[in-house]
Amino acid sequence: MRATLRHTVSWTLCAWLCASPLRAQPAPAQPSSAAAQPAASTRVAEAQQHILRALEAFQTRDYVTAIHEFELSYRAAPDANIWYNLARARELSGDYEGAVADYQRYLRDKVDPPDRDDVQRTIATLSTLVEQRAATQRRQAEGSQLRVQVPPTTANPHLLLDGESLALASAGDPRRVATGNHAVRLTSENRQDWAAQVRVREGETAVVFPAPAPATRYVSRPRSHVVSWVLAGLGGASLVGAGVFAIRAAGDDCDACNAAIRDSNRSDVLLGVGSGLLVGAAVAWFVERASAGTERVTSP
Repeated sequence: MRATLRHTVSWTLCAWLCASPLRAQPAPAQPSSAAAQPAASTRVAEAQQHILRALEAFQTRDYVTAIHEFELSYRAAPDANIWYNLARARELSGDYEGAVADYQRYLRDKVDPPDRDDVQRTIATLSTLVEQRAATQRRQAEGSQLRVQVPPTTANPHLLLDGESLALASAGDPRRVATGNHAVRLTSENRQDWAAQVRVREGETAVVFPAPAPATRYVSRPRSHVVSWVLAGLGGASLVGAGVFAIRAAGDDCDACNAAIRDSNRSDVLLGVGSGLLVGAAVAWFVERASAGTERVTSP
């Protein structure tokens, strides 16, 4: 976009107006050429004064005054180039919508403008800025909003916004909130608690998508008591054998015969072995119980 004004309107306006006819005006009933010439010269002088004031204001960035003087100049002596200068002044003052209208008037009134493509690109750029500004104003009018999208597969969800319970039926709808940070917390069955700090900017709608992870719990898986049961079984069998040999030794007719002594010795050995095995079984049972493992279980 150009940063200068149209030279044909600024410094050479007087010469151009004197050499060029003005826009067609309704003629008086009986005009005379001698009476029309002073009127045209007066309009030319007036337009020139307004152009000079507009240029001074434009150079000092007093765009409001420049726009006013350009408008007065156009009323005194219409010219398409003044539309261009008006558009530039409005553009720099931030009036993009008015600038677009004046650029369009320039293309309408200017005969075969050499910069048509440049002006059309400027109009497209400013039109985009007008739309963006309008969208921003609409968002500001709506205020800051927050929307929470709870996954539909969440079982028995409970949603908290800044510590206050939020109805799930309306959680997906935009909710007006103050600008700044907000605490969002979601609890549900078989899911870990989910929490986040959400920043909501002025005039914007923040959308939150909670994604709670599956809940994890640990289940105790006791080890099988195979060793303790084997030892206990062997110990019991040894005690039974000791009892059998003891009964046989007691039933022998001779007290000091070899058979009675042998059965008595066997009973004593089996009794000792069985007792040791039973003690070992008890120790093995406690050891196996203490070494029971834990298994991580993740909820679906």
